[in-house]
Amino acid sequence: MNSNNSSGWFFLDKPIGMSSNFALQKIRRIFNNSKAGFVGTLDPLASGFLPIALGKATKIIPFIEKCDKRYIFTVKWGIKTETGDSEGKIIKECGKYPKNVDIVNTLRDFCGNIEQFPHRYSSVKINGQRAHKLARKNMKFQLKKRQIKVNHFTLINNISETLASFFVDCSAGTYVRSLAESLGDSLGTLATVVELRRIGFNNFNKKLISLDYLLSLVHSDELKRLVHPIDAVMNNVLKIQLDYIQVKKVLSGSFVQMDKQSVITNKNNFVLAKHEDNLIALGLIKDRMFHPKKLLIS
Repeated sequence: MNSNNSSGWFFLDKPIGMSSNFALQKIRRIFNNSKAGFVGTLDPLASGFLPIALGKATKIIPFIEKCDKRYIFTVKWGIKTETGDSEGKIIKECGKYPKNVDIVNTLRDFCGNIEQFPHRYSSVKINGQRAHKLARKNMKFQLKKRQIKVNHFTLINNISETLASFFVDCSAGTYVRSLAESLGDSLGTLATVVELRRIGFNNFNKKLISLDYLLSLVHSDELKRLVHPIDAVMNNVLKIQLDYIQVKKVLSGSFVQMDKQSVITNKNNFVLAKHEDNLIALGLIKDRMFHPKKLLIS
């Protein structure tokens, strides 16, 4: 397989103990150092759904970064660590462990639009530097609250007096570690995430491929079968067909007038323009005109 020409999406089941970037570099080597990128960083402690873009698919990354995500995670009550997870040093302890009924009742306060501080040990940039790097250097910095949306937040199981597992469906930019700590505060105790797995990313195909399996297929034609088409992550995006003349206008940077039906169907969201089976551009329809924002053809 000529993997240098690979373009599309690969849905990785990222293993625990590996950074998202380290996993990405391994995949790049499998595909002969093809251009690649990922969406939605997972911490080394976390496992699960990591979408990897190959080749031309990397152009779409900025347009899907704000997709909702779903996680299952386990919290340990009564401890607080520097990092908000089991990798960090314990900095506080208490002996209060919440009851099932109190947890369920409190979860209602965490659904909908809420404000959240990103965790100090996060990938948020402060004056060009990652917050977690500044935190590890014991440098002082201020994080700003951001608005997030929690669609669903439920208790899966009260595993023991000190452990509980949860499911959360939330907007991009949500820090599960911060969510767990805030839940602990509301319950009058401390909370730290000890297990975290991303199980869903928007409505993308849920069939994940392990890194070990990928490594076993190096130089195999089987790799091609595992790469999803570039538009596989855009099932909810309106697709429009351009004729040859319209394609020439788009490639020259011009707007293209659309028919009335395209305007009615579209709700001022991104649309994917195609010519026959070829992806041409991603853009917006405004005032009955298609405005290309990102060309997907070389």
